[in-house]
Parts: sequence; structure tokens; C-alpha cells
Amino acid sequence: MSERINKPRGTLDYIDKDETIYSSLETKLFNLASCYGAKKVMIPCFEETKLFVRSVGNSTDIVNKEMFKLENKGDHEYVLRPEFTAGINRCIVENKLFASPDLPIKLSYCGPVFRYERPQAGRLREFHQFGVEFIDNKIDYQTAMDAICLLYRSLESILEHDLELRINFLGSKISQDAYRLALKEYYKDKIDDMCEDCKRRYQTNILRILDCKISSDIQINKQAPLLTNYLTSQDREVFDQIIFGLEKLNINYKLDPRLVRGLDYYTGIVFEVYDPSNLELGAIGAGGQYGNLMSEIGGPNMEGIGFSIGMERIILALSALQKENIYESNTPELDYFIIDLRKEKDLLPLEISDILRSIGCKIASSSYSKALNGSLKMADRLHAKTCLIFDDYNPNHVIVKNMKTRQQDIIPIESSNNLVKYLLESEKENA
Repeated sequence: MSERINKPRGTLDYIDKDETIYSSLETKLFNLASCYGAKKVMIPCFEETKLFVRSVGNSTDIVNKEMFKLENKGDHEYVLRPEFTAGINRCIVENKLFASPDLPIKLSYCGPVFRYERPQAGRLREFHQFGVEFIDNKIDYQTAMDAICLLYRSLESILEHDLELRINFLGSKISQDAYRLALKEYYKDKIDDMCEDCKRRYQTNILRILDCKISSDIQINKQAPLLTNYLTSQDREVFDQIIFGLEKLNINYKLDPRLVRGLDYYTGIVFEVYDPSNLELGAIGAGGQYGNLMSEIGGPNMEGIGFSIGMERIILALSALQKENIYESNTPELDYFIIDLRKEKDLLPLEISDILRSIGCKIASSSYSKALNGSLKMADRLHAKTCLIFDDYNPNHVIVKNMKTRQQDIIPIESSNNLVKYLLESEKENA
């Protein structure tokens, strides 16, 4: 017997009910994003390595530990994308979308993302993200609030209960420079007792220390200075305005002065959304504002704000009843299910199917080896509206069975076209 080959560790197969739930959530998220003016975009699953080194940052775990590097086939080094934002900005620069007179640019996306990390619930090596990016010369208050609202309202609509938005404000370069100096002073006599990653971050990007997940380092971080104490008056005014907007819109938020996010390109507002009943999943959706990413990859000096939602984490947060309701409401019905019980087969069922499919009908059939009862059960499982049964007891006829009422009629077959005409007229009468 040949060796069985399994899927790679940290990946999922989406089939049947799982695929239906995933696809319906994806469709709903794209529809919600379109209400905010976002247009769908698709980009490659792999990019040049330097795109993420420049934008995400050398000091991040993503670049240092988690990227899936592809075998070098030429002069360029490529990796499977570890996140979307850098690729979306690359797309905008390369296709000169920034020259559009209609700003802000609003793009939505969904697809697989790849990171090499230890698989666990809600954390895979291949996972899927839905997200948006809003790009403008300067991100104004309206655009920032639209991005935050779209994230919160989308998850609220899907999970059907209140969520918790955690926010922080990283501030301008002036604010961040002052804060970095304060952190340098705080950690200078503590860094020797911290993990190797934190020691490296102390030299490369000290803000990353605050994102450390080592328990002993978390305790040290609890006493670190707060960024909010180093915001300029202008940064504070912007932050206060956002908080005021959240209160007016009745969005449940919590100030989190330790929130810095895991990527180097963030400036200004950063945010994460948690499900209070599933806190062990971590943030279901998160994002923030970035000021220099596009210019770092050769584009104009434009700003952006965006977020991503973990599709697997949404699905894990759904209750069994919610999943069942999504599945039932999004399971497509078959118009006709064909059962051919005759010993001598001909092309008649195929001809009828071909005509019906040409006008948009959905049709399936059972295996020739399946008996009548088994075929009818299969038709029910596939949500068929009508069964067309061919048997030797009714030559030159077809049994038309309504699967909802279980009523059936025996109809003579003069030709394929005449039978199709009868079926369509009957469907109109029963509509």
C-alpha cells in the first residue's frame, strides 16, 4: 500500500459545511466593505522578500522568524506573503492608483496568509484574512472613523453581540522619538534579564519590547512608561476626537496604553477587536494607521489606515447554532435531481439536463448503482426541489416528484424540449 500523504501541519481543508460557512462570511464581509466604498482587489500570494523587510521591519518576528521563503529561481528572493498591507501598497504604487482624483483609495481583499509559527487554535501556518486599506494624502478623521467602524460593525453583525475594541495612539514621529528615549532609560538596567528577542529589539526598535509574550518580560513591561504621556498636544487632540466619536457611535472601547501591534509601519491610531466570550482566541480583527509605508517602498508620501480580520478566528468564535444557521441559509438548492433506474440507459436524461443547465438550472444525479430510496435521500440532502425519475415500469414517461409536498405526476415524454417546456410551466404555476 502506498504511503498516505496528509496536509501540511498548521493548514486546513475547507469542504462541505466548513467551505459554505467560510464563503458566506467572505461574501458578507465584502458586501459590508462595499457599503463604505471599498472595491475588491486581488494580489499575488508571494512577493519579493525586500517588500516586507522594508515595510514590516527587520525588528519584527514576522521578518525574523515567520516568513516562508521560496527557493531562489533567479535574481530575486521571494516569500509567501506573511501579511497583506505591504502588498496592497505595492499594488497601489506599481499600478499608479495613487494618481486617482478620487481619494481616499479604498480597497478590500481576502485570501491566505503564511507564517511559520507553532500551530494552535486560531493560529495556523496558512490562515486567511479579510481586510481593507484606505489610502489618502493625509488620513482625516472621517476616514479613520470609517475604518474603525467597518471593523467593529462587521464583526458585531456576524457574531451578533457586543464586542470590545481596544485602542491606543502611537503618535507622530515627535511623540514616538520622545517615548523611545523614555523606554531606553527604563529598560537600560533591565534588558540583561530579558529574552534574546527583547535584547535585539532594544537595539533595533524598542517599541517591539512591549509586544513580548514571555511571562517574565510581561511583568517588567507592566511598569514601563506609557506612550500616552509623551503625545504632543496635537496628537492628543486627534486621539481625543477619535474617542469622542466612538462614544457617540456607542462602540464599546477600552484604552490600552500597552497596545503597539506587531508591525513596524504603524503610526497614529492602532486598534484590536476582541470577543469577550472568546478571549482565548486573541484579537479577531486588528489594524491601525501608517504614515511612511508607501514611501518606504518607492511610492509617494501618502498615509493609510486599514485592518485585517482572521477568518478562522471568526469561525471559531461562532456558536454551533450560528454556524448551522449560516450553513442552512447559504446552502444552494438544486432545481432538479435525476434518478435513472432503467436497465437500458439512453441519452435522454443527459439531453434534458443539458437544456435545463443552459437556462441556468442547477441539476445533479445519483449513481446508477444507487436504489430509489437511497437516491431520494441523496436528493433531500442536496436540497433538491424536484426529482425526475426514469424507470422501466413507465416506459416513455418520467415521474416528476415534488420533494417538498412529495406529490408526483407521471408525464409522457414526446421529446426533450417538450418535457423541459412542461417542467418550466409547472414551476411557474407552483411559484
